[in-house]
Amino acid sequence: MRIRHFMFTGLLALSLLPACSSEETSDIDSIESDQNEVAEAAADKADAPISNFTYYTARQDFRRCISPLCGGYFVKRVNQTYTFCPGGGPAGDPNWTTGECYVATADLGGLPVSAGLWKGRVAPKNYGTYGNYRQFIGTEAWSVAGTTAASGIFYRVNDAGIVCITYPCPTHRAAKLNSSVARVTIAGADLSRAGATQEQQDAGLAQMRLPAGTLVAGTLVTVRGPAGNARSLRATQFYLPIKATKTCYVGGCSGQVCSDRPDVITTCEFRPEYACYASATCEQQATGDCGWTKTAELSACISAATDPGFCTSDADCRLEDDYCTGCDCRALSSAQTLPIYTGPGVRCVRQPCGGLTAACVNNKCVSR
Repeated sequence: MRIRHFMFTGLLALSLLPACSSEETSDIDSIESDQNEVAEAAADKADAPISNFTYYTARQDFRRCISPLCGGYFVKRVNQTYTFCPGGGPAGDPNWTTGECYVATADLGGLPVSAGLWKGRVAPKNYGTYGNYRQFIGTEAWSVAGTTAASGIFYRVNDAGIVCITYPCPTHRAAKLNSSVARVTIAGADLSRAGATQEQQDAGLAQMRLPAGTLVAGTLVTVRGPAGNARSLRATQFYLPIKATKTCYVGGCSGQVCSDRPDVITTCEFRPEYACYASATCEQQATGDCGWTKTAELSACISAATDPGFCTSDADCRLEDDYCTGCDCRALSSAQTLPIYTGPGVRCVRQPCGGLTAACVNNKCVSR
């Protein structure tokens, strides 16, 4: 692909003014030359395994006319001035545009096509009697989580795995999309302003713990706390990955395996916890893989099967007087019994469990 070079004359003066009286300051990001921006767009390639390049916003074309003239999508490279758009640019430079580029069709590698963020490239395509237009060839699709219009800088945000006892804490890392600028450490990302539900926000935070992270549009602001000052990302919008739909199957000798293969065979040893999967749900998880959906009921069932002393309520517990080795009061679950002793036992002045009640504390039976 030919790389076009742009030469600019003149000076760009930047005044960085401190905002001492404000609790928050706007993002001051690195300024890249237009020549580098165009070079990155022309390359249109990824640096595996996780690439931050070739990301585009995509919105549906709702104009009402015959396809491919209308009904496709408008795409634009995020965080960059120019978008490669063969035949769709101005007369003086028909292959590049500073606005959106119309693509008549999109191939996202089998993923559902919808508005959001796409990773891939714009390519020319001939549509027969309608002439030459453009298509988008992509490998990733990310759905819009909230209702707020995206603005600011687009980042990939990952949880750094750091836990602090004070605030602000450098808990996350943010990498600017379509840029070679080094990622920055931030004190978390605020997703509450994106117009998303609490469930969607929780999904966005959970996605940050995965290698692909969460794609977030927003502004870096300064936050202050007992630990001093730090930068935090205030999101205007965030995006969650669209996963290819999988059919999940229950397999294994005891029905204990959930996978995308209908022919999984295992050895036939039975464990008590396998019975819990009979009422569990095998389906595609947020990671895109098949697995057992975790519920409180499933977790309790597995814990009870693997730990005889497990309890969920006081009703699961009882007290037993144990005279075998001493005057002991044993707090037992419904699945437990007193050990069997062959000795003579002891005599006690008072009943060991007299005046005590059984209770379930932290999923263990206790006497009190």
